[in-house]
Amino acid sequence: MKTANYSSLLDQILDKLRPVDLHTIENRLAIKSRVEHLLAETGLTTAELGSRIRGEIVALRSWLSGTRDLTVETLHELCLSLHISLGDLVLE
Repeated sequence: MKTANYSSLLDQILDKLRPVDLHTIENRLAIKSRVEHLLAETGLTTAELGSRIRGEIVALRSWLSGTRDLTVETLHELCLSLHISLGDLVLE
């Protein structure tokens, strides 16, 4: 019975999400995954990347954890730091 209650609550929450919200979450997770892959590939730490993009490490970690949005300017600096285009950031 308890599982049914959790399932019902989850269904209620999911019903309130708009398709655009789900796409936003998917896109954020895809970019986060790509950044993490690029950091591993280049050997950079998040602290080193944060100093390269002139951003606070707390802000970068907040973004990577999904609690903060990146600005277009920060995305641009991120791409410059990793020597990739914005298209490369979203596509492997």
